[in-house]
Amino acid sequence: MKRLLDLLTPLGLLALLAPTAASRFGKTLPGNPSWWLYAGLFLVVLHVVLRFEDITKAIGRRQMKYGANSFVLVLVVIGILGTANYLAFRNSKKWDLTKGERYSLAPETKKLLSGLSDDIKITYFQKASNVGEGDDRLKEYAAASSRIKTEFIDPIANPARARDYDITAVPTLVIERGARREKIQNDSEQDITNALVKVTRNGQKTVCFVTGEGERDIDDSAEGGFSGARTALGKSQYETKKFVLLQDGKIPEGCAVVVVPGPQKDLLPPSIDALRGFVKGGGKLLVLIEPELKGAFPNLQALLKEWNLETAKDVVLDVSLQSQLSGTGPLTPLAAKYPYHEITRDFRYATAFHTARSVKAGSAATAGLHSQSLVETSDQSWGETDLALKEPVQFDDGKDTKGPVSLGAVTTLEVASAEPQPSPDPTAPPAKKPEGRVVAYGDSDWATNAFLSFPGNQDLFVNTVAWLAQDVDLISIRAKEPDDQRLFLTKEQQQNVFVLSLLFIPGAFVILGILSWWRRR
Repeated sequence: MKRLLDLLTPLGLLALLAPTAASRFGKTLPGNPSWWLYAGLFLVVLHVVLRFEDITKAIGRRQMKYGANSFVLVLVVIGILGTANYLAFRNSKKWDLTKGERYSLAPETKKLLSGLSDDIKITYFQKASNVGEGDDRLKEYAAASSRIKTEFIDPIANPARARDYDITAVPTLVIERGARREKIQNDSEQDITNALVKVTRNGQKTVCFVTGEGERDIDDSAEGGFSGARTALGKSQYETKKFVLLQDGKIPEGCAVVVVPGPQKDLLPPSIDALRGFVKGGGKLLVLIEPELKGAFPNLQALLKEWNLETAKDVVLDVSLQSQLSGTGPLTPLAAKYPYHEITRDFRYATAFHTARSVKAGSAATAGLHSQSLVETSDQSWGETDLALKEPVQFDDGKDTKGPVSLGAVTTLEVASAEPQPSPDPTAPPAKKPEGRVVAYGDSDWATNAFLSFPGNQDLFVNTVAWLAQDVDLISIRAKEPDDQRLFLTKEQQQNVFVLSLLFIPGAFVILGILSWWRRR
């Protein structure tokens, strides 16, 4: 009888392995594979129960007791881990420890989500085998706002739903707010957030670029053109157009922001009057003014002076180590200091300018004007007043302006006769009084195609336009690119690393080994 009982465990193991073995030979056993699993486990457990006394005698009661205690402790540990895993699954929490929090939503995206007043449905069409990071990102959106409802659909498994949304490629995301629908074919944070802005915003704003005095062209795709800036604004849901200010004599209707992108010649008085009247009426203006290497801009400088923005007759040079490591020369100053402002709030990237002049907030106290500097270079830079740049170019105390040097400044101008429009909602906060806004930078190269890809340049440009257009939600919601984390070492530092890693550390182990051998000897 005992011999027959001892066959139960081998039969149980055979039952456990049979489905796998059969599948390896292309065979299928009758019944559900799980039945074979349960049958095998049952036979093994039955054998242990029927031969329990014999097993106890063979092992010994003392060892059996300790074994049972260990088994119970193992079960307790498994139970604790299972409970902790269940609680973690039901209450997920993660920490993004990467540099720049690359795998977390941007603060501005979270702010946009927290301000949603309507339900937004995001339908994600993707093959089940390729969901990956996109699905995780949508879970972050849903966790950040109860207004976000997400749904994943495999178009192969559910072709009817795919036809309803006219899906022809994957991945495709459909963002819906009521009857408004936006379809995108990229699951990056930049595209999802901008699509959310598009379905929640009523209408698009227009950014108008001045032409006629040699300004940068938004249709120019060469290195000195502004086609990249136009594309960046388009991704943030802005329309762009250009106009000849001297010919029109006024700012066209519908311009939310007017940009003067680096004129090569000074603006004539009629153009200056048009810009002045535009800002006084509550308009928003961005001026990119070049240094006086080819000509002066007395009219434009005087206009900026009226708004307490001072431009110096200089060229900013930068000889800092950071500038040298980035591969740029002294004529391309880098900036990484940003006095607090909505444009540069939480701004963590360096920006590069080229042949720039200093622009700063003036010291005059004028009623209704509020000015401040925006971007500053390092301490190893200065404002060179010798525009001929004769060699050797060096800082001259008493003539040049010692760094840090301001390359940009901003002014808000109270509109004297305007009154805020009353809100139809009596519980709504009071509307702000209209104001003119002006931002000026002492360079236009930094926003050209040649420099726009520098880590912080595109963000600074779009941030500036978004602040001028009073679209704070659009500030800094661009895709996070991997930081360049290469380590730059001088020749001396490279030699030190070589000696330490290949000579000193291995040599120390060799010496310790010899000493240990000598003592044992």
